[in-house]
Amino acid sequence: MDNIDGIDMVNDFLDAAYKCKPHNLEPLLQKIELKIKNSDHTDKTLLRAKMIVTSKLALYYSK
Repeated sequence: MDNIDGIDMVNDFLDAAYKCKPHNLEPLLQKIELKIKNSDHTDKTLLRAKMIVTSKLALYYSK
């Protein structure tokens, strides 16, 4: 059952990465990085969420 909860949480991070407003990107990135750091294995979905947030931050700061 924990695995299903973990998958749901990772998918929540991915959804948040797509929908996040610019002023909430940095806190979301910190949460994602903490989750990656504390996980036993590398989750591709978490890495994808991190990439999305990082890309959005780069775009936001380039304007």
